[in-house]
Amino acid sequence: MEPITSESKERSNRIGWIFVIAMAVVFILWGLFIFFTVGDKGPPSWDFGVIKDIPGESSYSTERH
Repeated sequence: MEPITSESKERSNRIGWIFVIAMAVVFILWGLFIFFTVGDKGPPSWDFGVIKDIPGESSYSTERH
């Protein structure tokens, strides 16, 4: 069995860092791909104004006042 030398340990560390950096680059590229294909269209063009969202104020509530 070969003893672990500093050269083999250094190479192992380099391979590990290359793998970590490659994974980070893949995630960044994937995010950019999704951002540019889906895009950011900004705020929607429609506006419903203020809608009552309290259940007691809804015309469809189950309680009669």
